[in-house]
Amino acid sequence: MSAGILPCFFMSEERKIRKKSFYLWLGIIAIILVLYFVNREWFDISFLKRFVDDHKLLVVTVYLIILTFIGLTLIPSSPFAMAGLLLFPAHETYIINMVGIATSTAIVYYFTRFLGLDKWIEMKFPRQIEKIKKALSKKELPIIIGWSFFPVVQTDIIIYVSSSLRISFLKCVIGVLIGEGILNALYIFSVDLFILA
Repeated sequence: MSAGILPCFFMSEERKIRKKSFYLWLGIIAIILVLYFVNREWFDISFLKRFVDDHKLLVVTVYLIILTFIGLTLIPSSPFAMAGLLLFPAHETYIINMVGIATSTAIVYYFTRFLGLDKWIEMKFPRQIEKIKKALSKKELPIIIGWSFFPVVQTDIIIYVSSSLRISFLKCVIGVLIGEGILNALYIFSVDLFILA
Protein backbone atom coordinates (compact mmCIF):
# COMPACT_ATOMS: atom_id res chain seq x y z
CA MET A 1 0.00 0.00 0.00
CA SER A 2 1.39 3.40 -0.90
CA ALA A 3 1.80 6.14 1.68
CA GLY A 4 -0.95 8.20 -0.02
CA ILE A 5 -3.52 5.42 0.17
CA LEU A 6 -2.90 4.56 3.83
CA PRO A 7 -4.20 7.88 5.29
CA CYS A 8 -7.29 7.66 3.04
CA PHE A 9 -7.93 4.12 4.27
CA PHE A 10 -7.78 5.19 7.90
CA MET A 11 -9.89 8.26 7.20
CA SER A 12 -12.62 6.15 5.60
CA GLU A 13 -12.43 3.70 8.53
CA GLU A 14 -12.76 6.60 10.96
CA ARG A 15 -15.81 7.88 9.06
CA LYS A 16 -17.37 4.41 9.12
CA ILE A 17 -16.85 4.22 12.88
CA ARG A 18 -18.36 7.70 13.36
CA LYS A 19 -21.31 6.81 11.16
CA LYS A 20 -21.91 3.54 13.04
CA SER A 21 -21.58 5.36 16.38
CA PHE A 22 -24.08 7.98 15.25
CA TYR A 23 -26.61 5.34 14.17
CA LEU A 24 -26.05 3.41 17.40
CA TRP A 25 -26.68 6.60 19.40
CA LEU A 26 -29.87 7.30 17.41
CA GLY A 27 -30.99 3.70 17.94
CA ILE A 28 -30.44 3.90 21.68
CA ILE A 29 -32.37 7.18 21.88
CA ALA A 30 -35.22 5.70 19.80
CA ILE A 31 -35.41 2.60 22.03
CA ILE A 32 -35.43 4.71 25.19
CA LEU A 33 -38.17 6.96 23.80
CA VAL A 34 -40.31 3.99 22.75
CA LEU A 35 -39.86 2.38 26.18
CA TYR A 36 -40.70 5.69 27.84
CA PHE A 37 -43.95 6.10 25.91
CA VAL A 38 -44.94 2.42 26.25
CA ASN A 39 -44.10 1.97 29.92
CA ARG A 40 -43.65 5.28 31.74
CA GLU A 41 -43.58 3.71 35.21
CA TRP A 42 -40.13 2.27 34.37
CA PHE A 43 -38.91 5.85 34.28
CA ASP A 44 -40.34 7.00 37.60
CA ILE A 45 -37.82 9.43 39.03
CA SER A 46 -39.91 10.85 41.87
CA PHE A 47 -37.24 9.72 44.36
CA LEU A 48 -34.69 11.83 42.47
CA LYS A 49 -36.98 14.86 42.47
CA ARG A 50 -37.47 14.51 46.25
CA PHE A 51 -33.71 14.33 46.78
CA VAL A 52 -33.20 17.47 44.67
CA ASP A 53 -35.94 19.29 46.57
CA ASP A 54 -34.34 18.34 49.89
CA HIS A 55 -30.74 19.16 48.82
CA LYS A 56 -31.16 21.76 46.08
CA LEU A 57 -28.05 23.82 46.83
CA LEU A 58 -25.83 20.73 46.94
CA VAL A 59 -27.26 19.31 43.71
CA VAL A 60 -26.96 22.64 41.86
CA THR A 61 -23.37 23.04 43.09
CA VAL A 62 -22.32 19.53 42.00
CA TYR A 63 -24.13 19.93 38.67
CA LEU A 64 -22.37 23.26 38.04
CA ILE A 65 -18.97 21.81 38.94
CA ILE A 66 -19.52 18.98 36.46
CA LEU A 67 -20.61 21.45 33.75
CA THR A 68 -17.66 23.71 34.51
CA PHE A 69 -14.94 21.09 34.21
CA ILE A 70 -16.45 18.92 31.49
CA GLY A 71 -14.95 21.31 28.94
CA LEU A 72 -11.47 20.05 29.76
CA THR A 73 -12.50 16.50 28.84
CA LEU A 74 -13.87 17.31 25.35
CA ILE A 75 -17.07 15.46 26.31
CA PRO A 76 -20.17 17.20 24.88
CA SER A 77 -22.36 18.89 27.46
CA SER A 78 -25.66 18.24 25.65
CA PRO A 79 -26.37 14.96 27.49
CA PHE A 80 -25.87 16.82 30.77
CA ALA A 81 -28.38 19.44 29.65
CA MET A 82 -30.91 16.67 29.06
CA ALA A 83 -30.04 15.08 32.42
CA GLY A 84 -30.65 18.44 34.05
CA LEU A 85 -34.30 18.12 33.05
CA LEU A 86 -34.55 15.12 35.35
CA LEU A 87 -33.36 17.28 38.24
CA PHE A 88 -34.80 20.75 37.64
CA PRO A 89 -37.66 22.48 35.82
CA ALA A 90 -36.84 23.50 32.24
CA HIS A 91 -36.22 27.21 32.95
CA GLU A 92 -33.89 26.37 35.84
CA THR A 93 -32.09 23.74 33.75
CA TYR A 94 -31.54 26.32 31.02
CA ILE A 95 -30.21 28.99 33.39
CA ILE A 96 -27.93 26.55 35.25
CA ASN A 97 -26.61 25.16 31.96
CA MET A 98 -25.85 28.65 30.66
CA VAL A 99 -23.93 29.47 33.86
CA GLY A 100 -22.08 26.16 33.46
CA ILE A 101 -21.28 26.96 29.84
CA ALA A 102 -19.91 30.38 30.82
CA THR A 103 -17.72 28.93 33.58
CA SER A 104 -16.59 26.07 31.34
CA THR A 105 -15.68 28.58 28.63
CA ALA A 106 -13.55 30.48 31.14
CA ILE A 107 -11.80 27.29 32.31
CA VAL A 108 -11.08 26.11 28.77
CA TYR A 109 -10.05 29.60 27.58
CA TYR A 110 -7.63 30.30 30.41
CA PHE A 111 -6.39 26.87 31.43
CA THR A 112 -5.79 24.94 28.20
CA ARG A 113 -2.37 26.50 27.77
CA PHE A 114 -1.64 26.39 31.49
CA LEU A 115 -2.42 22.65 31.67
CA GLY A 116 -0.64 21.85 28.40
CA LEU A 117 -3.85 20.76 26.71
CA ASP A 118 -3.18 23.12 23.81
CA LYS A 119 -0.31 20.94 22.58
CA TRP A 120 -2.40 17.77 22.92
CA ILE A 121 -5.35 19.31 21.05
CA GLU A 122 -3.08 20.52 18.24
CA MET A 123 -1.54 17.04 17.93
CA LYS A 124 -4.97 15.35 18.02
CA PHE A 125 -6.71 17.69 15.55
CA PRO A 126 -3.97 19.41 13.48
CA ARG A 127 -5.91 19.95 10.24
CA GLN A 128 -9.08 21.03 11.99
CA ILE A 129 -7.19 23.51 14.18
CA GLU A 130 -5.49 25.03 11.13
CA LYS A 131 -8.83 25.42 9.31
CA ILE A 132 -10.43 27.00 12.37
CA LYS A 133 -7.54 29.44 12.77
CA LYS A 134 -7.89 30.54 9.13
CA ALA A 135 -11.65 31.00 9.44
CA LEU A 136 -11.38 32.85 12.75
CA SER A 137 -8.86 35.30 11.37
CA LYS A 138 -11.61 36.58 9.01
CA LYS A 139 -14.84 36.59 11.07
CA GLU A 140 -14.34 35.89 14.75
CA LEU A 141 -17.76 36.30 16.40
CA PRO A 142 -19.92 34.72 13.65
CA ILE A 143 -17.60 31.68 13.49
CA ILE A 144 -17.68 31.24 17.28
CA ILE A 145 -21.49 31.54 17.35
CA GLY A 146 -21.97 29.14 14.44
CA TRP A 147 -19.50 26.62 15.79
CA SER A 148 -21.11 26.73 19.24
CA PHE A 149 -24.58 26.25 17.76
CA PHE A 150 -23.64 23.31 15.51
CA PRO A 151 -24.35 20.20 17.63
CA VAL A 152 -21.88 17.74 16.10
CA VAL A 153 -18.70 19.72 16.75
CA GLN A 154 -16.99 20.27 20.08
CA THR A 155 -17.39 23.83 21.30
CA ASP A 156 -14.31 23.44 23.49
CA ILE A 157 -12.10 23.34 20.38
CA ILE A 158 -13.29 26.76 19.17
CA ILE A 159 -12.70 28.14 22.67
CA TYR A 160 -9.16 26.73 22.70
CA VAL A 161 -8.40 28.19 19.26
CA SER A 162 -9.88 31.54 20.29
CA SER A 163 -7.59 31.53 23.30
CA SER A 164 -4.52 30.58 21.28
CA LEU A 165 -5.28 33.36 18.75
CA ARG A 166 -5.73 35.83 21.63
CA ILE A 167 -9.31 36.63 20.64
CA SER A 168 -10.74 38.54 23.57
CA PHE A 169 -12.36 36.42 26.25
CA LEU A 170 -15.45 38.63 26.18
CA LYS A 171 -15.95 38.06 22.44
CA CYS A 172 -15.35 34.33 22.89
CA VAL A 173 -17.78 33.91 25.80
CA ILE A 174 -20.46 36.03 24.08
CA GLY A 175 -20.19 33.92 20.92
CA VAL A 176 -20.32 30.66 22.86
CA LEU A 177 -23.28 31.82 24.98
CA ILE A 178 -25.26 32.90 21.91
CA GLY A 179 -24.60 29.68 19.96
CA GLU A 180 -24.94 27.30 22.90
CA GLY A 181 -27.83 29.34 24.28
CA ILE A 182 -29.89 28.80 21.13
CA LEU A 183 -28.92 25.12 20.94
CA ASN A 184 -29.64 24.47 24.62
CA ALA A 185 -32.97 26.30 24.39
CA LEU A 186 -33.96 24.05 21.49
CA TYR A 187 -32.87 20.91 23.34
CA ILE A 188 -34.19 21.72 26.79
CA PHE A 189 -37.51 23.34 25.95
CA SER A 190 -38.42 20.93 23.14
CA VAL A 191 -37.66 17.88 25.31
CA ASP A 192 -39.62 19.45 28.17
CA LEU A 193 -42.56 20.32 25.90
CA PHE A 194 -42.79 17.22 23.74
CA ILE A 195 -41.36 14.38 25.85
CA LEU A 196 -41.62 15.23 29.53
CA ALA A 197 -44.98 17.00 29.34
